[in-house]
Amino acid sequence: MKSHARVVIVGGGVMGVGLLYHLVEEGWTDVVLVEKGELTSGSTWHAAGQCPSYVGSINAAKVNQYGIELYPTLEEKTGEAVSWHGCGGIRLACSDDEVEWFKYVYGMSKLIGYEAHLIGPDEIKEHHPYLDPFGVKLGFLTINDGHVAPADVTNAMAAGARQGGATIYRRCQVNDIKLLPDGQWKVFTEKGDITCEHVVNAAGSYSDVVAAWTGHITPIANVLHHYIITDPLQQLIDMDKELPVVRDPYSHSYLREETHGVLVGPYETENAHICWDGKPPAWDFESELIAPELDRLLPWLEKATERLPLFAEAGIKSIISGAITHTPDAAALVGPAHGPHGYWMACGASIGVGQGGGLGKYLAQWMVHGQSEINMHEFDPRRYDSWAEGDYARTMAVVDYQHMYYCYRPGEQHADCRPIRTSSVHDRLATAGAQFQEVFGWERARWFDESGTGEDYSFRRSNAFEPVRAECEAVRERCGLMDLSTFAKFEVSGPDAHAFLDRVCANRIPKKDGGIILGHLLTEGGFIESEITVTRLAEDSFYVLSAATAQLHDMDALKWRLNKDEDVTITDVTDGYGCLVLAGPRARDILSACTDQDLSNGAFRWLTAKVATVAGVDGVRLLRMNYVGELGWELHCPMAGMPAVFDALMAAGEPHGIKLFGAYAMNSLRMEKAYRGWGGELTTEISMIEADMERFVRLDKEFTGKAGTLKSKQEGARIQLVYMEVDASDSDCRGNEPIYADGKIVGLTTSGGYGYSVGKSLAFGYVEPAVAKEGQALEVAIYDEMKTARIIPQSAYDPENDRPRA
Repeated sequence: MKSHARVVIVGGGVMGVGLLYHLVEEGWTDVVLVEKGELTSGSTWHAAGQCPSYVGSINAAKVNQYGIELYPTLEEKTGEAVSWHGCGGIRLACSDDEVEWFKYVYGMSKLIGYEAHLIGPDEIKEHHPYLDPFGVKLGFLTINDGHVAPADVTNAMAAGARQGGATIYRRCQVNDIKLLPDGQWKVFTEKGDITCEHVVNAAGSYSDVVAAWTGHITPIANVLHHYIITDPLQQLIDMDKELPVVRDPYSHSYLREETHGVLVGPYETENAHICWDGKPPAWDFESELIAPELDRLLPWLEKATERLPLFAEAGIKSIISGAITHTPDAAALVGPAHGPHGYWMACGASIGVGQGGGLGKYLAQWMVHGQSEINMHEFDPRRYDSWAEGDYARTMAVVDYQHMYYCYRPGEQHADCRPIRTSSVHDRLATAGAQFQEVFGWERARWFDESGTGEDYSFRRSNAFEPVRAECEAVRERCGLMDLSTFAKFEVSGPDAHAFLDRVCANRIPKKDGGIILGHLLTEGGFIESEITVTRLAEDSFYVLSAATAQLHDMDALKWRLNKDEDVTITDVTDGYGCLVLAGPRARDILSACTDQDLSNGAFRWLTAKVATVAGVDGVRLLRMNYVGELGWELHCPMAGMPAVFDALMAAGEPHGIKLFGAYAMNSLRMEKAYRGWGGELTTEISMIEADMERFVRLDKEFTGKAGTLKSKQEGARIQLVYMEVDASDSDCRGNEPIYADGKIVGLTTSGGYGYSVGKSLAFGYVEPAVAKEGQALEVAIYDEMKTARIIPQSAYDPENDRPRA
């Protein structure tokens, strides 16, 4: 057995083997996979093997599409037989919301390049003569997807990996993993120990157990799932081609052909549960099933019979009932784990066969090159912290399972297991009618509902549209107050703190106390990994802010860039400070009533900070900046003292017409100012040049990613960010809508919203450089409706930026 390898992957299911295969494809051959049993002997062997094109996320769709393209080619590439069934698929829409969703996903299909068609109920019968389309409003037909034998595809990728130089150890249980003092990892197996630079947890149903050895967070649960296969039917034997895979929200099931019989897999919406009472499976649990619970599935099986009467015409040949891992949000955990560098996750996939190839490819790229060609943020394990383990993970995994075929409308979230993290003014906001959204465990107000009815979620503009208008008008005309305690907050201190931040940020770090800059951490290739705001508190002390969902991501991004000889301490102070955003023309008058700090322009310039006493609360960090483009301050208060500051501001603001506002209004206001968003306009797919962010880059100094930035500048942008006004009607761009010029797709949107102050629907998008010209006429497909658009100068509101400086 090897004693050292560059990478050790723990787990031989489709996720682990898919990664092994693609690490070899990317040029790393000193890679080892260790499996306690045989390959596929966990959840992979009993999976149904569906490989769908249809999915509501553009990056998940890219993952799926890669597998669909790879799997039919593996036999030729590796010499191993693969039973690929490219029978296509039909997803059914039974509600108006699902119809809208289909139209949105149809636009994405054009961007990704898979063949899809929106078909009516009558057309459905042409593709699936045995399906009863009662209650169906629309079908989403995909042509080239289908299903594959899980063991075949896994063993073929294993063969390809071995042929490329990888090593696989079967019947070799891993018993522990430890971090060594030199930063390497040691994997302890029953047949010997292996030291490695990178270790990957691909342990499937055991991944939380394996993660616990090193203190890592793995919010998964094993949920019991069944599918039933009937005896062969003569009708199917006589068919010239295989029936497409059907996904039906009525029966909450997938229905397809299997060896000339019918296969039905329900995702029951009630009484689903986790396996083994939440405990991990026994170590010797291998290629086994769990006792079926057919009785509780009967309501969904009966509905499946209504949808596909053929299902009732044959006897049951087999019942497959086994554990499938689910995460709270349905996305797999794929990427680096929080903490010491070199520990990676490749687990938690509920559709592992469909995604194993694609996630393996993009994770391999991430490991080898420091980034992948797609945005992997939605899969990043660091989207969860310790609050997501235990009961939360178990409860939400079942909720995810039971909503497998649920159509989520924009903004809609589950209320289960909430609240988790709240600011110290949460109760005050709730009393004022806050409609909350969950962001990295935090409760953040989206908008304020004075009617008490709550949001009627919709793919079109919802009932929040007019209340949000009032919030925006208050900020633009008077003053608004928002709780943004969700910011990730760090203190970077020490003798080398300034030099460190200046080395890792593309922008120049302030040399004067109180200075504030917008900074970006880039990959070595010059692509955007993080966006942070840096405030200099003292010569050796800096206050760093980033997005709520980036709390663990950006802590790692900073720590992993530290050199061993740098004397720098990085401390997460997120929970210690709340943040109130006071913004609008009357902000100075209101804040002046609560503090003795001189707030005049001469004493307190825009993009500077001071520490002051506000409403009797000491140590409030006043940052003169905001994300809405108005005169204002962010008040970063000790969390315990924030209620006193909140109450004082609201009281002082009452004569000025102060109004609470939420994230919906903030998005509208930032769109009017053409402020980019991390994760939308700014991702690891994009350079600062392409994002039109060169004004935040200082090429006269050294910084991580400089060479890649210069390359992007010299070679020219591959795609270019543009800012558009869109002739929308009752819906605005969400992001990932196709952009057309002269009937040809030239790009895609990244975000959008309605600008109440300018009376325009606004959007960002990336397009081919040839059409990235001011005044260029374009079209955007919003729910399959072509809307005219025009590239406009930045920004639609206050283009001279006078108001923040007022």
